[in-house]
Amino acid sequence: MINETLVIGGDGSVGETLARRLAHGSAVVLFLGEDEHAVERATAAGVDACLADPSETATLDREAIESMGTAIVASRTDRRNLLIAQLLGCRRTERIIALVNDPRNVDAFAAAGIEPVCAATTLASALARQHHDGKRPEIERQSEQATGESSTGQSPKGSADGSECERLRSDGTGGDR
Repeated sequence: MINETLVIGGDGSVGETLARRLAHGSAVVLFLGEDEHAVERATAAGVDACLADPSETATLDREAIESMGTAIVASRTDRRNLLIAQLLGCRRTERIIALVNDPRNVDAFAAAGIEPVCAATTLASALARQHHDGKRPEIERQSEQATGESSTGQSPKGSADGSECERLRSDGTGGDR
């Protein structure tokens, strides 16, 4: 099996971040992006990166896509992700994964033989699992350890009044109590 991964970042930072993380693992990564700054940051992080429009067939032909085992398409628009993923499918890429920004579009990607990853659905599922299992992400626990707070929002010595941490609403204006 080929272990090279093509990450197409398109117009957002998701692809760039993904390319950097994969490149720091054991994968050989090629990042194609249309944002000059994203390509520069990826290159500075040691990723083989090219400034290119991946929706143009000439770009895909020029980059020897057939040698890639996996392609990940992660732009901000589903229409663009689907188009690029289908173009990659014509080049016989072994595995094509695409970011789906709108959950209503997941079936269209799956019907085209593309592995859809829906950010909203994945996040909702992870949060539901955490709630059900009573677990919180490791990063949150590490943050609490650094600040000295416990899972109840109290200081390590406890709080006599049983107060909880104030939570911000989505509009950033205050607590939810």
